[in-house]
Amino acid sequence: MKLFSRILFTFILLCSVITYTQDTTESLAFKNKQPRQSAPYFYRPELAYQIWQKFKLTQEANAGDILAQHELGLRYLMGEGLPADTTQAVYWIRKAAEKNLTSAKYNYAILLINGIGVEWDPFVAFNYFISAAEDGMVQAQYVVGVLHTDNLTVPRNWDLAYYWIKKSADGEYEPAQEIISELEPRVSRSIVDSLLSSEETGEETKPVSDPTENLTSSLGLVFIDFDALSDSVVEITDSMLIADLQIIGADSVVQELKSDSLKSLAEFVTAKRLEILFSLADNGSPEAQTLLGRLYEKGIYFNKNLLDAASLYYRALRNDSPKATQLFWKLSQQQQFFNLVQNESENENPIAKFVWYGLTSLNFDYRIVISDAINLLEESAEQFYLPAMMEEGLNSYTGRFGNFDPANGINIWRTAAQLGSKEAEIRLAASYLFDSIISTDKQKNFKSLLKAAKEGSLFAMVSVGLCYKDNIGTKKSLPEAVHYLRLASQRGSQFAYEELLRIYDDIRPNDAQFNTANKN
Repeated sequence: MKLFSRILFTFILLCSVITYTQDTTESLAFKNKQPRQSAPYFYRPELAYQIWQKFKLTQEANAGDILAQHELGLRYLMGEGLPADTTQAVYWIRKAAEKNLTSAKYNYAILLINGIGVEWDPFVAFNYFISAAEDGMVQAQYVVGVLHTDNLTVPRNWDLAYYWIKKSADGEYEPAQEIISELEPRVSRSIVDSLLSSEETGEETKPVSDPTENLTSSLGLVFIDFDALSDSVVEITDSMLIADLQIIGADSVVQELKSDSLKSLAEFVTAKRLEILFSLADNGSPEAQTLLGRLYEKGIYFNKNLLDAASLYYRALRNDSPKATQLFWKLSQQQQFFNLVQNESENENPIAKFVWYGLTSLNFDYRIVISDAINLLEESAEQFYLPAMMEEGLNSYTGRFGNFDPANGINIWRTAAQLGSKEAEIRLAASYLFDSIISTDKQKNFKSLLKAAKEGSLFAMVSVGLCYKDNIGTKKSLPEAVHYLRLASQRGSQFAYEELLRIYDDIRPNDAQFNTANKN
């Protein structure tokens, strides 16, 4: 399971700054070939020099110098010494890519797969990525390897994924080195032996001429395999739960939770982090809900409380957390757990009633029928237990268990929202957006969902992706739709992945290499 937090599936937009190894006032295109000067400059006004440099760089680019073309494109892209101009950036980077400059091919592929200044096209991007990979560029090799795992652009092929990531790792690319050993169990022995054999013959990876020429940002690739996500054989460790916090997508919030060196929850938990975790959980983050459930189950920081743990696990699994499903099942198998739930329910404990309903709805417990479980849920909601109110509203809104009454669901969520439920507010915003019967300010509700997505809500993240896809409350944008649906898929939402696949299929070329049918 560690793989899901280490490998990448979603391409996150490239960062806004490129760090050069040399003085940023010196041109990459002119490095080691500066124009001759008959006399030294004793005084060089900064503005005048920048104008001169822009002129010379443009002159070289127009003359066909591919290094100058590539750098001019980068400078337009980043607004470095030139006014930011994405159109010009794409024009010059593409020219250099078409002339087979390795780093330009890679960077143009980045623009294509993100739809930055150019129409989104992951398939054309793949061809540029693989061309750069074949040139020996380790970053491109890594990307090509990961693209063979997600079954979106090309068919899933673990052998090819391993082949390219192994080449990248051999080229000392750190992200590839971190995951290569975890891929080995998925590949055929013949491929592994073949790669080892090629190493013995001295096959070398060609270096890229100048690594500072690449848009090496936090390239958000993620590997998704729902079969592995639901594999109950895998033991869920503290380090997995901590690592999952890094894929929430709420960067400004998650930055406070960074703890790369911490592997145990006892070391991880602080009062400040708990405050953040509860905020994330209230917004519908299954990762935060699962981790908090684990704290209650193990008695870390809090007194041990199996009912609170079970409630958090159930909420998380309803928010598409495969790990929470496992943990909830294992918790239910503990000795005397069912007796605890039943006794506390009979003592009118709303949390126990909610948990018993959850156990029954998932077929983890057969002591009562589903109608009795629904009665327990309603009783818990009547006691104003917010998770129960959220669940009861969802059942009515979606018709789960046959009681289809969207208006009643919305009314329940409105009450829950008035009582302080952030998740209820998010569900209401989405229902106002997607329900054509309800007339509300679509843009206002979209902004509410966008804010919630950035604060950890997986449901809001999926909803935002659909809004961008279908022009609901915001301008249609396939790159943004793909961005949010990828993030949601990475976090475990199979619905988001299916929507993502539909977007890819809508523009998929009639080319055998891109045929992912029957490969899921």
